[in-house]
This record gives sequence, structure tokens and C-alpha cells, in this order.
Amino acid sequence: MAVLMQILKACKSYGEQVLLDEAEATLSDDVKVGFIGRNGAGKSTLLRVLLGEEELDSGEVIRHPNLKIGYLRQHDPFLPGESAHDFLIRDSGQPEWKCGEVAGQFELKGDYLEGPVSRLSGGWQTRVKLAALLLHEPNLLLLDEPTNFLDLRTQILLEHFLRSFKEACLIVSHDRAFLNATCDQTLDLSRGKLTM
Repeated sequence: MAVLMQILKACKSYGEQVLLDEAEATLSDDVKVGFIGRNGAGKSTLLRVLLGEEELDSGEVIRHPNLKIGYLRQHDPFLPGESAHDFLIRDSGQPEWKCGEVAGQFELKGDYLEGPVSRLSGGWQTRVKLAALLLHEPNLLLLDEPTNFLDLRTQILLEHFLRSFKEACLIVSHDRAFLNATCDQTLDLSRGKLTM
């Protein structure tokens, strides 16, 4: 068991609103963690800190030298008119055959793979984003509300994918049933503190 990331005495405020108050947590390479907390508690802010997109006011985040994060973003990274296949190749830099192989794991084929991504439903677009994540071979997945806008079939596919994924995950979700089906532990952000 290797420690992938450690949060030490993390503090973060926006004006009078304290989101992190000497918060501490450790993420190991063998655990899938459901990240919970009320709306506005600071979950998305902490994800941005972990991704290096935002700084802490004080404290630190220690990252393992071999840490490779895969982040499922809620915005669309696709170019206008781009096919799922072209996006996977562009985003990952992997050869066509590998992109096709990984796309198949998410049932992406035919028009779903070759047609414009913009014409796909939100669930199918999420499948494309998940395939792209996998092509980057991350050892830590950060997922922010991954079940939003998913059809039931895609949610089941996502649950199966996460259960079989051999690396660590930190999953922000309000869907307790989804977290129970996919995670080993829960990390709660409440009143600026993190509790595992």
C-alpha cells in the first residue's frame, strides 16, 4: 500500500467562508473513496486543489512522485464536429488500435464512435470521457458527480468499470447507493474538517 496523496493542515477560505480548517487526509493506492459533504462545503474546491488548479491558503498537499491523476470533468472537452474516435486519439496520443480497443470496453462502436460527439446523449459523452481517462493510464481517478445526467445503462456500466478498476478513486457524489456500490471508504468534509 503506497500513499498517493497526503493533505496536511489544509486551510482555504473565501472571505468569511471557511472551507478547509487544518483539514487532513491520506489517499492510498488501494482504496476507492466516496467524497461526501453538503453543497457548498468545499468538495469541488478541494478537488481543484488536488489537481493543482487552485492554491491552499496554508498547509500542503504531498503527491507521490509517480502519481498520475485522471479527472472526469463536467465540461465538454470536444472540438466542434469531432468524432469520439478522433477525440480519443487527439486527447490521449495513443494509437488508433488502442483507442478503438478501450472504446469497445464502453460499448462505443459504429456511429457512436465515428459520428460527431456533439450528437451523443450526455450518457454516451460520459462514456467517451471515461474511455479517454483510461487511455491516460491514471493511478488515481477523481470523479466529480459522475452520475449526473447518466441513463441507467451508462450508470451500471460506470459502476462495473469502477469495481473492476484496479487503481485508487476519489468520487464526489450525493448518490449514496452509487457510492456504496463502488467505494470502500467514505471521506466526509464538514465544518472545514475531513473525516475518513
